[in-house]
Amino acid sequence: MIEKIFVFIIGNIVGSFLNVCIYRLPKDTSIIKPASFCPKCKTPIKWYDNIPLISFIFLKGMCRQCKERICPRYPLVELITGLLFFIFYLRFGLTPEFFKYVFFFSLLVVVSFIDIDYHAIPFYLCAIGIIVGLFFSLAETVNFLKLGVFNLRGLPLFKSLKGLMFGFGFAYLFKFFGDIFVTIYLALRKKESIEGEKESLGLGDVDFMGMVGIFLGLKSVVLVFFLAPFVALAYSIYALVFKKSHLIPYLPYLSLAVLITFFWGNKIQSFIF
Repeated sequence: MIEKIFVFIIGNIVGSFLNVCIYRLPKDTSIIKPASFCPKCKTPIKWYDNIPLISFIFLKGMCRQCKERICPRYPLVELITGLLFFIFYLRFGLTPEFFKYVFFFSLLVVVSFIDIDYHAIPFYLCAIGIIVGLFFSLAETVNFLKLGVFNLRGLPLFKSLKGLMFGFGFAYLFKFFGDIFVTIYLALRKKESIEGEKESLGLGDVDFMGMVGIFLGLKSVVLVFFLAPFVALAYSIYALVFKKSHLIPYLPYLSLAVLITFFWGNKIQSFIF
C-alpha cells in the first residue's frame, strides 16, 4: 500500500512540473529557471507553498503574498497526473509499459491544456511524443526478436509505424474534406472566412493523431475519431445547460477519447461490431 501511495505522490510531483510546462512552453520560456512564482505579483513561491495538492488546500487557493486566487487548474492537473500514475501502476506495475503510458498520457495533459489556452500546440511536443513512442516500440521489437519472433506484421515497431502513417493519413483526410465542407457552409451563409477559426481540424490535431497511432495502434485511431464527437457533444450539452460560453478546441476531446479508448476500447469495439 505504501508503494502505491508513493507512486501517487510522484505523479502529483510530475503534475506540478506539467503545470510549469503548460504555462511556460507556449511563451518560449525556460521550464527550469526561474523558480515557480505567482503570475500576478511575481513573488517566488517558497517550497512549502509549492507542495502538490497540499499547499493549495492550506493556502485556501490563494497566493500567500497578494491573495490572488490560484487557478484551480493547478491542483486539477496534479490530481489527474497522480491518478494516472496510480492507475497505470496498478495495471502494469513498475514495467516499461508503465513508463511508456505515463509519458504518453502526461504529454496528452500538456498538449490538451495548452490547446485550451492558445487553440494551438507547439509542433515539437508531438514530435517528441512520436520519437519517444518509436523508441519504446523499437525496444519492444528487440525483445520480440530475442524471443525468436520474426513475423514482421507482429513486431511492435511495424505496428507503431503503421499506426503513425494511418493516424497522419486518416486525420489529414478528415481535415481536407472537413475544410471543404466548412468553406461551402460559410459561403452559403455568406460568412467571412478570414476572421476566427474556420478549420475543421488543425494541423496540430493531425500531428497528435499520428502520435496516438504510434502508442495505441491503427484500430484505436479509428475508435478515437469515432468517440471524440460524442465527447464534444457531451460537453456541448453541459455548456448549454449550465450556460458556459467558453469554447474548447477539438484536441482535448480527442485526448478524452484516447483515454476512453485505452481503458474501454475493446469493450466498445465488441459492442459495436
